[in-house]
Amino acid sequence: MLVRLLYVSREIDNKTANLAESSLDRFRESNTQNDITGVLCEGEGLFLQVLEGERSNVNILYASILRDTRHKDIELLYFEEIKERFFDAWTMEYIHIKFLYQAIKNKHPDFDPYLYPGKLSIEIVMDYLKTEDAG
Repeated sequence: MLVRLLYVSREIDNKTANLAESSLDRFRESNTQNDITGVLCEGEGLFLQVLEGERSNVNILYASILRDTRHKDIELLYFEEIKERFFDAWTMEYIHIKFLYQAIKNKHPDFDPYLYPGKLSIEIVMDYLKTEDAG
């Protein structure tokens, strides 16, 4: 059974962002081994990440994220069963959050992933990526 999960967290310090970007190859390799796809949006002190894959694999990865001391205030925003992947070509796409926020704030000037409904947050992220793919 395939699932999609969206979570948000805050970085502990500004070194965390560099660590996330520098660790992308390792994340991608691990995700390939576990058949997980998704996107990591990072910046402005936040991580916003979508994960897709088999339910048990996504749950195992999310449990390890909850134990990761490089970030805090981790909140599950959205979880759903899916029939097909949206991120099927991306073992872990990386987007600096400022680009995502620029697009989001045009339509949703008060957007805060901690305050917005999870379904709306994931739709916003996916709509942004559809626009970027088309552009």
